[in-house]
Amino acid sequence: MDGAARLHLLQALEAFLEAVRRRRTWKDTDRLLAVLGSIVDPELRLHRFAEHLRTRTPEEAAWTIGFLWERLTTGERLAQQVCLGLLDSGRLIRVLGADEVEGLQAVLEEDGDPSAALFAPTKLRRDLQDDEVVPRPTEPVGFRISLARRPVPRLVDRLLFDPDVRVIRTILRNPRLTETDVVKLAASRQASPEALEVIAQDDRWIARYPVKIALANNPATPLRVVLGLLPYLLNQDLRELADGSSRPEVRGQAASLLSSRPG
Repeated sequence: MDGAARLHLLQALEAFLEAVRRRRTWKDTDRLLAVLGSIVDPELRLHRFAEHLRTRTPEEAAWTIGFLWERLTTGERLAQQVCLGLLDSGRLIRVLGADEVEGLQAVLEEDGDPSAALFAPTKLRRDLQDDEVVPRPTEPVGFRISLARRPVPRLVDRLLFDPDVRVIRTILRNPRLTETDVVKLAASRQASPEALEVIAQDDRWIARYPVKIALANNPATPLRVVLGLLPYLLNQDLRELADGSSRPEVRGQAASLLSSRPG
């Protein structure tokens, strides 16, 4: 056997072994969804997901994410129930570390997997006019965080658009905060991309459908956050985004999701 034939044989063998690993990962994903579906607490579910990814090779972990995303895009009910809050780079960095998440993104990008867009870096928005920028408060941030914990309605109104995401993260846990308040922030063009991402990473509020819609329609929401929310939207809202979003990536993904859903 000459060198070229040997190389071709080795390449065919590698392709076969990769196909076997991908199929095994697909079956593992079935079992993983069942396990995650039995965990009610979102934080425990996230850590169980991270544990699963750590026990796989970088390629297999990335394929798992890709397979979950594929099942989400076809509207699979169990995937929609389980995956909200899992396929989020901010959460995964918290439990896996930035280096490992970057490795997963690299594999997905090399494969050309659509789920790679979920890990794209956030681009800071620079298109606000001066009169749209919220004035920076004069109090120290520690003092504002302390105020954000107090269940006083006027403080909630005052701090809702604070420029520091630590204040936003604190106020989202304020017992006086209402869904109307969160939707107001999620829909506002005055909100920073970082603040909108904090809302998306809050298990309590991102579970609310009006919050999802507000974030998905806000052009300031980071693109990867919007793409991650689209599989959870109803068809009528996807149609509006497919027809009217200012971002071609959102229009394209919304249209793709609509075409992949039954009926």
